[in-house]
Order: sequence, then C-alpha cells, then structure tokens
Amino acid sequence: MGKGQGEIRMIWLMVLIIAGVGAWFLDVRIFTYLCGLAFVMSLMQYVDAIQSPALKMAEHTQLVVQETSKVPLYLCSIIAIVGGMLDWEFAVGLGITAWIFFFLRWLRRLEGLLNLLQMRLHQGQTVTEQRVEPPPVQAFQSAPVSQPISLIEQVQLWIFQGNPVLKVAVLVLVIGIILLLRFATEHWQLSLAVKLAIVAGVSGAVTGLGYGMQAKNRSFALALEGLGLAALFLTLFFAYYNSVIPTLAVAAVCFVLIMGVTLALSLKQQSIELALMAMIIAYLAPFTLPVRNATAIELIAYYVVINLAVAFLSTLRPWKMLNQIAFLMTVIVGGAYAFYQGKEFEKNTLTLLVAVHTAIFVWLSFRFSQLLAKEDLAQFKLKPALDIALIFGAPLVGYIFIYLMHFEETRWQAGASLAFAAVYAGVYQLSKRHQAVQLISQSYFSLMLIFLALVPPILLHKQWSVVGWAVEGLIIFAYALYRQSEISRYLAMGLMIVAGLSSLYYLVELAEFPREMYWGLCLSYFAMVLVANCRASFRKQLSSSTIAFHCIQMLSATSMLLVLLLDEIDSPHQLAVSLVIVSGFYLLINEIMLHCKATWSWLFPKWLGLIPVFVFALIIVIDQSQQGVIIWPSNLDRIGFSFSGVMLTALWLRPMLGVRAEKEWVSFGTLTSLAMTSLTLLPGMPYISVVILPLLFCAWCYWQLDNPDWKMFWQARSSLVLMASWIICSQLFTQQAFQGYILPIINPFDLVSIAMLAGFIWMLSLQLKSGLDKGIVAVLMVLSLLWLSSYIVLRALHIYLDTPFNELAVWGNATVQLSLTLLWVSLAFMTMSLASRKQLRPVWILGGSILVIVTLKLVLFDLSHIGTLTRVISFLGAGFVMLVIAYIAPIPEHHLNEKSP
Repeated sequence: MGKGQGEIRMIWLMVLIIAGVGAWFLDVRIFTYLCGLAFVMSLMQYVDAIQSPALKMAEHTQLVVQETSKVPLYLCSIIAIVGGMLDWEFAVGLGITAWIFFFLRWLRRLEGLLNLLQMRLHQGQTVTEQRVEPPPVQAFQSAPVSQPISLIEQVQLWIFQGNPVLKVAVLVLVIGIILLLRFATEHWQLSLAVKLAIVAGVSGAVTGLGYGMQAKNRSFALALEGLGLAALFLTLFFAYYNSVIPTLAVAAVCFVLIMGVTLALSLKQQSIELALMAMIIAYLAPFTLPVRNATAIELIAYYVVINLAVAFLSTLRPWKMLNQIAFLMTVIVGGAYAFYQGKEFEKNTLTLLVAVHTAIFVWLSFRFSQLLAKEDLAQFKLKPALDIALIFGAPLVGYIFIYLMHFEETRWQAGASLAFAAVYAGVYQLSKRHQAVQLISQSYFSLMLIFLALVPPILLHKQWSVVGWAVEGLIIFAYALYRQSEISRYLAMGLMIVAGLSSLYYLVELAEFPREMYWGLCLSYFAMVLVANCRASFRKQLSSSTIAFHCIQMLSATSMLLVLLLDEIDSPHQLAVSLVIVSGFYLLINEIMLHCKATWSWLFPKWLGLIPVFVFALIIVIDQSQQGVIIWPSNLDRIGFSFSGVMLTALWLRPMLGVRAEKEWVSFGTLTSLAMTSLTLLPGMPYISVVILPLLFCAWCYWQLDNPDWKMFWQARSSLVLMASWIICSQLFTQQAFQGYILPIINPFDLVSIAMLAGFIWMLSLQLKSGLDKGIVAVLMVLSLLWLSSYIVLRALHIYLDTPFNELAVWGNATVQLSLTLLWVSLAFMTMSLASRKQLRPVWILGGSILVIVTLKLVLFDLSHIGTLTRVISFLGAGFVMLVIAYIAPIPEHHLNEKSP
C-alpha cells in the first residue's frame, strides 16, 4: 500500500468520525448510523488490504494458515445498526462490544501471521551476499542533461530548496511592510510624504546592502535585494494613490526607474529569483492599497508596463518560468479584475489594452520558441502544457476576451479574427527565415488557419452561427483525421465546444425554441463520433481525452435528439414513438460501426449516450404508473416500449467484446434493457413482470457451460446490486403480492421470489471467483434467504390468520414472531444437516450464522416483546431444534476441506 493511499484512507476515516459525531449532535441519527457503517466497512477493508498480501506470501512460503472469517463482524454491525434504528440501546451496546472483540481477535491473528512470516523469511535468507560494483565514472559523465521541468516543479524547487526559512522571512517582511504602509497612511502624525520617503529610503538602503553582500552570501543578498525592491514598488503605489506624487507621469517615471533597476540587477547577477520576487510584488501591489480600488483600465494598463519589462528580460534570457507567471497573472488576475470592474464605456479602451497584451505575448512566444530551439534543435519537443500555452494560449485567450467584449458586434469579431490571422501569417514567414524548428513554424501556420476558420461562422446570423461552428468543426475534424493533424483535431473540438455554449445563449435569448439550430448541432455531434470510428487509421489517432470528449458529445446529442423528437411529433403516442426512433437509430449506427470494426473508441461513447434513453424510459414508466400498476394508453405504446427494450438489449450485447472487458457497464445496461421489455408482459403485476426476462436470461446463462463469457456477465457487481434491490423493494412496496394466491409457494409472487433467490445465490457463488470477500457473500446469502422466506411466511399468515403485513404491528404480533423463530431455526437445521452429511464446512457455517441470528432474536426481542405462551414455545422449539442439530449435524472437520501442504 502506497504512502499516499494510506494517508487518504486515514483522512477518509477521520471525515467519517467527524461527520458521524456532528450528525449525532444535530439529531440526524440516521446519518450517524450510515457514517458508522461506512467507518466499519472502511476499517475492515483497510485491514483486509494488509491481510491479503500476507496470506499470499504465506501460501508462497508453504505456511498453512487459516483465513479469519469476517462473518461475525458483519453480523455484529447489522445488530448494532438495527438496534440503533429501533432504539434498542442494549442491542447497540452488544453489537459494538462484540464487533470490537472480533475485530481485535482478527488483528491479533494478523499480527501472529506477520510475525510468523518475518521469522520464516529471516530463516530463509542466504548467508552469502553478492557485492554490487558501482557503475563506472563514464556512465555518469555521459548522462544526458536533465530534462526541462514544469512550472509546478520549478516553484517547488524554489520554495523548498536552498534556504526556505529565508524565503519565509522575506514573505513575512513584505506583509509587514504592507501593514506598515497602511498604518502610516492612516495613523502617523508626520506628513505622508515624509513617512513614505522614510520607507523608500530604508528600502533603497536594504537593496544596496543586499547588492554589497553578493560576494559573501549570494542567496541572502538576493533576498535582501528582492525585499528592498518590493518595498519600493509598494511605497510608490501608496504615494501615488494618496496624491503624494501628484501626476501619473511622475509616478510612471518613478516606476520605470525602479523597474529598470530590477532588470539591471537581475541581468547582471543572472538571478531569476530576484526578477520573480520583484515582478510578483509588482503584479499584486495594486491590491494592497487602503484608499481605493484601481479601475479596470488602470490595472490593465499597469500590467502592460510589467509585461513589457518581462518581454525585455525574455528577449535576453530564456527564463521560461518568468514568462509563464506573467501569462498566468495577466490572464487570471487581470482578466478577472477587468471582468468584475469593467464598465461598458471602457470597452474600446480595454480592447486596445488586450490587443497590446496579446502582441507582447506573441513576441514572448516567438522569442521563447527561438531560445528553446537553440538549446536542442535536434531533439526539440514541447512537453509541459504551459510551454504550449505560451504559443497557442496567449493569442487564443486574447481573441476570446475581444470576442466576449464585442459579443453582438460581428464586425469586431470578424475583424479581430482577420487581424490575428494576418499577424500569425507574418510570424510564420519570420520563423521560416530564422530556420526555427518545423514544429514551431507549423504551429504558427496552424494558428493562422485557426483564426481564418473563425470568420465564416461569425458572419452567419444569430442561431445559424451555431450551426456554422458545428459544421465547420465537423469538416475540420474529418480533415484532421485524414491529414493526421493533432492541432486541427483539437481546433475542431474547440469549435464544437463553442457551438454548444453558444446554443445555450440563444436558447435563452430567442423567443422561440431554435429547433433548426439544435438539429444542426445534434447531427454534427453524432457525425463527428461516427467519422472518428469509421476507419482503423482514424481510430489510431484518438487519444483518451478525445474519446472522453466524444462521450460527452453522445450524451448531449442523445438528449437533444429526444427533445427535438418530442417537439416534432404531435401524436398521442409521442413518448413511445420517440423512444423507438432513438433506440432504432442507435441500433442502426451501432451495426454500421461494427461493420467498420470499431471497438473501444465507439463502445464508451455509445454506452454513455444511452444514459438519456434509459432516463427517458424511466420517465415513461413513472408517467404510466397508477397505484402500483402500469396502465398503457394503447397497445401501440406497450409494443413500442417493449421493442425499444429489445433493441437496447441488442445494443449492449453487440459486440460481446464489452462483456469480456467491461462487464459492469454491459451487465447493468443489459439487465435494465431486459427489465424494460419485461415490464410490458404483465403490466398489472409490475414487480413480477419486471424480472421475467432477466430470470429467463439468467437460466439460459447458467446452462451455457461451454461459454464462460455468459457466466462472467453475472459476476458483475452491478447485476448483484440490481438483484438485491428487487429482493428488498419488491417485498416492501408491491401491491399485487396476493394476486393469484392459492397456497404458500404455489402462487405467482412466491414462485418468482424463490426463483430470484436461487439466481441471487448462484450469482453470489460466482462472485467468490471474482474476488468478493467470503464473509460478505455468506452474510448476503443468509440475509436474502431469511428475508424472502420470512415474507413467504408473512403472506401465508396474513391470508390464513389475518396477521399484520408490512406494518409496524408485525413486531408485536406473537404469532408472527413465533412463526419466524421456528422458520429460521428450521432453515438452520436443514442447512447444517446437509452440510454435515456432505462435509461442506462453509455451508455449515452459513447455517450456524442463521442460528446466531435466531439466538439474538430470542434474547433481544422475544424475551420481552411477545406473549408468555408464544415466548415459551419459541424458546422450547428453538432449543429443541438446536439440540437436534448438535447431535446429528456436527461441524465438519477442517482438515477434510483443506489441501495438504
């Protein structure tokens, strides 16, 4: 187990404890119980993660070790939770105490196993040790130069290496200077000019002191210089915004002087640290002012000056980190501030400032690519995301800002696109003249094409521009796959995103529903996914991010198609017809994709795209349900719904590749589709009807001995959850449990319940092969057997003796409780006697678990909640059967079921 994973587990356990205790004091007890259950299960999983490799190692070293059963832990958890829900404090205390006892016993056995393994490994170690010769010196001398690291790694190195205490001290001192300036501005009795002059003089002296200490301690000297320069920047801002410096021109001259000193010191001492400290303070300085906030124009214009200084530094030195921070600070801080503080009348000025910023970063990207190419022209490759952002991000972000500021002005948008295209055409020609790396020059050429491609959709009118974005994205995507151009492929995806976001704007803005726009967008989304999977050469180019994008496209396209069909079809059978059309359309394109031999790149988008279809089917079922019965408006709706379920089943099962590798998704989808079709068989008895076809399918899979794929289908956890959900919900909520009732078991609902129990137990036996914990399997088997058999008895008692059914009064009815006691102990007797004859130790333990539950029921419930005679009969009957079990069904010997080592 990795260290990070262990820390996550501990954090999760702490969160559960805090949430559970908080819910307890807020009197949300049910949430406390759920947190307690999650804590218990997580703790057991945590210990099991330690025990599993230890058991495998013991098997490898031929140690005979008996695995500790976790059934008692599960039973104790159930007792504590049930006792808490029923306010049985004694049961809660007993369950928690027993759980702690069995858990500590488990830990003690695990500790003994680990000690035994340590002794065995220590005994098996060889005495002789082989000497490992150190590698020759030449190997180190010929090692390649370290690869460039990302911005995050650079920040970590700068913070944690060297002298972190010194860096923290500088940070604290900068904060202290800010507080000092604010205090001086508001409270000191001296004139503000004198105060700021004193601070500026001290800051200049600190800078000079740091420069003079270069020969003695470089890192300390740089820290002092950075601190002094930062203080000068801050003092200048306080002086200007408090009118100590009367005009902007004088403040600008002072700022240029301080920035010039910063640049000179950084270049002379070859120190990016000094430049970073000064620049970051310069970016953040406007937000330290106590007097007033800067306007959007003032802040963006101020950032222009800082970025010009960064451009000057980057022209002379390849300090990538400085470029990245300048880009991020400008986009995130400056962009957010302009969005928050900008006014409508400032739009044209802000547009000009955005264009200036973009020009600066275009030059930075060009110069940056030149400097990188000079370092290693033969093996040049852009790896970090921010390296790519310096080339592609700056112009795209700048254009997006201009596009949004002039959202309703087509001329501005188209003009900006043409201007950017012209700029990058010139940069492309310039990069070819300087013999830059082909990847870089092609990137500039691609940017030119990108901005040219934006012009046609912009010129279209309102909602048709969305169709233009989508269609152009589809065309560019097909071209990208044909030419194997990754840049063009991502451009196409970006155009599709713009189309989707723009459609939401027009959906709200337009008075009528824009059906033409959504038809074009929907079909474009479908077409893009189909084109990507129609050829093997295309599928090879699809990355995981592209497939994820296609999944979102299919989800969106299916939702749009359902809404559009409901809008177009004006018929009483509108819902069923829409469902049939969408299911048939999916079946058709799935067959086309199978003909094209599409695999995972198609399966995942298809599966995600089917989610809206199932949600729509569920809405139809709820809409047609009345008092627990499904009433179909006509046979056409019923047949259409059934036919849709058949088509969806075929979609999940074709191809079988999905069953073998992604059984969870396929199992869930197939069973849900079969349940849809099955619902139409007996609409008057929906809880019986819904499982007819899944049960038949389960029986068919059981007899497919030569094809293990079908059994693998039922090993999925999702199938287990669906079956368990029916077992619980059907008994509690059905309103047709007594229809066709003849005798106990000889009635439709009991027969279906028994069939579901048999299928559930078979699935649990398969789950053991797929790695599910034996304790959980045993508990689920016992609980499902007791649950369904108990309800069979409850229905019989309700029919013949008129006892309560699905009411709280059932807990106080003596006849019901006596019957349940005798039923459970009889089940334990049959299970344990069979296990004793067949020497099946696990089955005997299963029956023993039922006896434990019976005993707890007798002690915790029957002893105080039922009448005297029935209580006596309960104890006598249960005790007699237990006595018989002890005599004729002893526990099978352990060695008979274990292989000899």
